[in-house]
Amino acid sequence: MISTPPPPALLMSPAERRRWLISLWRYGVPALASVLFLVLMLAPVPVSLPAMPHLALMGVLAWAMLQPGLMPPWVAFLIGMLADLLFGQPLGVNATLFALATGAMRMASRAFGRHGPGFDWMLVAAVLLGVALTTAPLMALAGQPTEVLPLLWQWLTSVVAWPLVARTCAAVQRRLAASAPQWRHG
Repeated sequence: MISTPPPPALLMSPAERRRWLISLWRYGVPALASVLFLVLMLAPVPVSLPAMPHLALMGVLAWAMLQPGLMPPWVAFLIGMLADLLFGQPLGVNATLFALATGAMRMASRAFGRHGPGFDWMLVAAVLLGVALTTAPLMALAGQPTEVLPLLWQWLTSVVAWPLVARTCAAVQRRLAASAPQWRHG
């Protein structure tokens, strides 16, 4: 009887294994970047309107397009849970919406393949609008009814801010790709 081969880590020298373990931090970059966007959303905005774009969700969507393998729906769900905790919303509202939006973005990427930035912008605007219109019923279901108008203001600011978020995530993606030749698209 032939035994199964040992895992590749056992075939590595200790120096190679250390180098490989240290290089694993790259796989957490999309989630960490989205969490940083989430923390940035906590910054005070000196405007009377709800003008803060949904940076965390846009970061999740950008990484779902750039590296879909590194931003699966369950990671988006965890980031959404953190958003629920930080914003004081009912637990599960943002988590559900982040996971659904990530799934929608991944399905759209598979369905439409490669496309330009204008198409991406329209796709993200549609997904963000779906999230904004779904937030109010989910909040009402959780016992905290919310008006739709502030959510539409946030949608509008998010659509305007999308190019900045997309360029930021793409710059991080390019930097990671330059630092590791084996870094591949999701």
